[in-house]
Amino acid sequence: MVELAVGRITSGVTRRAVLAGVALALLIPSCAARSANSGVAVAQVGRGLSMHTQAVPQGAQACAMEEAITARPGTAEKPVSETCGKALNSDLLWRRAMLVLSAYSEKLDAIASGENPETAGQLEAALTGVRDDNWIEAESGQEQAARDAVTKLVNQMTAKDEKADLDKTVKDAAPHVRTLCTGLSAYLDEQAGKFGEVRQEIEKKRAAKSDRRCATFDNRTICVSESVIDRIVYANAYGGLAMQEMNHLDARDDVASFCAAHAKLEAAAGSGTTNKDETYAAIVDAVKAVPRAQPPKQTPAPAEPSEKPKDLPEKK
Repeated sequence: MVELAVGRITSGVTRRAVLAGVALALLIPSCAARSANSGVAVAQVGRGLSMHTQAVPQGAQACAMEEAITARPGTAEKPVSETCGKALNSDLLWRRAMLVLSAYSEKLDAIASGENPETAGQLEAALTGVRDDNWIEAESGQEQAARDAVTKLVNQMTAKDEKADLDKTVKDAAPHVRTLCTGLSAYLDEQAGKFGEVRQEIEKKRAAKSDRRCATFDNRTICVSESVIDRIVYANAYGGLAMQEMNHLDARDDVASFCAAHAKLEAAAGSGTTNKDETYAAIVDAVKAVPRAQPPKQTPAPAEPSEKPKDLPEKK
């Protein structure tokens, strides 16, 4: 088809030269296509962060369980909502941070795939729900920095910039992405640690047989042993805590993978090498280098004391 079309406008040496040029253009990928590989790769890593928000973070749940374990029987307790209200607010903040990073990844994908940079990411930014600077209350320090980074990243996604391209988009977003990466990794790791601690603590209480229902009757203390239902409740709690711990560790590692990949893309954008094959390879290597969490190791049960051999002579 190409040869017939060319034959209508030229012939001879000129015709052969045009055909050679068309063939070369079909065989060699353009710089834009090669540049898209790096941006699309990073976007692919970050796009999945939104899936974690259905399960993590659950700092409020970890806080409530800690309160339940450490509470002393017979003492007045504060409402859980009062002691763990800040944890719930923190969960909402970091969950929205993951959503915004995922939305930003969608913008990277759109720009790297050749869509109009002026409009790419605007719908995704609107879906984040961030409308103003004070979209949520935040504690001073890391949480306040994260809230500001979320706001600035969403504003950047919404703004129309005639000069925007992949390199400029990455460089403008880089400081906000770094702030969110640092805070998210620390918060998810902290919550995973709390679920692990609670899981170990209830295992200690179960093994010690010290957590029993007791009452005093006729100056005598009467305690009842655990029932099948009690053991089932424990089993459900143990399995749920282990899963929550792993959910947070998986989310932490996926955030780390995106952050490592984005750091390579940021470096390439600064040096003008996003269209190099080496950049794509560096991104893949960075993701592979992120260690993945392993299932929590079980503490082996103490060995039973061995019986004294009966055939040994007694010492005089």
